[in-house]
Amino acid sequence: MRHAAGKLGALLALLALIGCPRPPVPPPPPTPAPVTPAPMTPATATPVPVTPPPPPYVPNKRLDVGKIFNGIQYRVRLETEHGTTATRERTDAESYTAEVTVKVKVPKPNRELDELRRINDALPELLPGLPALLESAKVSPVFDDLYRLKVAALHASLMRLDNLLSRHNFYDCETLLELQDAKTKRRALFIQSDMDSDTDGSDSDRVPEVEGASSTFLPSTSYRWAKKTERPNALIAPRETKLRLWEMELTANGLSAARKEELREALARTRAEIADMKTFSFLVAAADPYIVLPGAMVSRNRGGAFKPAVGDYCVVIFGKTIYPAIVGDVGPMNLVGEASLRIGKQINPKTTGEQRATNDLKVTYLVFPGTAEKPDVPDLAKWRERCEKYLGEIGGYRGELFAWEDLTKPKTPPATPAPATPAPATPAPTTPMPQATPAPATPSPATPAPKVD
Repeated sequence: MRHAAGKLGALLALLALIGCPRPPVPPPPPTPAPVTPAPMTPATATPVPVTPPPPPYVPNKRLDVGKIFNGIQYRVRLETEHGTTATRERTDAESYTAEVTVKVKVPKPNRELDELRRINDALPELLPGLPALLESAKVSPVFDDLYRLKVAALHASLMRLDNLLSRHNFYDCETLLELQDAKTKRRALFIQSDMDSDTDGSDSDRVPEVEGASSTFLPSTSYRWAKKTERPNALIAPRETKLRLWEMELTANGLSAARKEELREALARTRAEIADMKTFSFLVAAADPYIVLPGAMVSRNRGGAFKPAVGDYCVVIFGKTIYPAIVGDVGPMNLVGEASLRIGKQINPKTTGEQRATNDLKVTYLVFPGTAEKPDVPDLAKWRERCEKYLGEIGGYRGELFAWEDLTKPKTPPATPAPATPAPATPAPTTPMPQATPAPATPSPATPAPKVD
């Protein structure tokens, strides 16, 4: 058995050596692409957002820019730094401070024709003598006075930023020039400004009722004259009522010293107003064309021969129209550009005691110093004649010199036309009535003649 098995093994080995054909080997199957499993959505669990830890506090600097109601732009720089404990810093005045620097650019006055033309290009046309007048013009010393007073007002209000002079009121004067005609020697003060609205004044002789509702209203103006009638001023009675109330309050117990002083000042001021209203008549802003000049220009001994006075004649130029007027009132020391409500409404019908006629520095005020006459009831036709005369003495004018209507005089009612005499009526043609045919006359029996024997 072992021998037969050995022969069989030897035979198999021999077949292998002589290369018996083998069956073909099939190629390997392709490798399938990997399948990406679909993301599994958790059934109920929602991931909780992780809040990052706050960054550590580091002192810094920050700059903000803002504007307060009076038009001043301010820059605030916030700076923080490390200190000690809160208990100690609370008691240290230097640990929590603010530093304020008010910077203001003071303007220079215009004096060249090209500069003035940029403000109102009609000026050379309206005032043909202006180019020659500007050749010898000088800047009024009052211009510097005005801006010195404005800066002083800012300095006085530094502890109350809300009381600082507004941007509008600081830059309210473009120029202030002294002009003089070489031939006639007529002087004129040339002011370029805006136009605020003045609502002051009362005159019971001409205007029995005035509104007086403006917050800055005063019953008087600097231009005044003796009353002509016994008609009482309607503003006296309410002021007398206030006097009685203030006098009663002044006698009350427990009144503070500050309130007593306030009452005494109000009493003195109101008594003076009542005395003036019983004695004088004043311009009425709603009816009379006048301008207001700053106290620095009228009250100070500045300007020499060019110093204006209350009652001086003047003209107001806006656009292409020239308005005759007078200097009728004196305002605050450092503010320029104010006219009566009458002029303001003529320039801009929307003008009120609270709304300016114009915010732009486009109004020219030409004042003729030394021309004031004795104050009297306004004569608007005369004012126009005077202004026309003085304009003629500085080279004349072109365009419209406005003619004011006197609003205080009752308007004459239109004449009632006489009833027309009716024309005689033409009789209608009549149809002749047919004549009746007379009946034949019946002879009456003859009266027998008397018998003659």
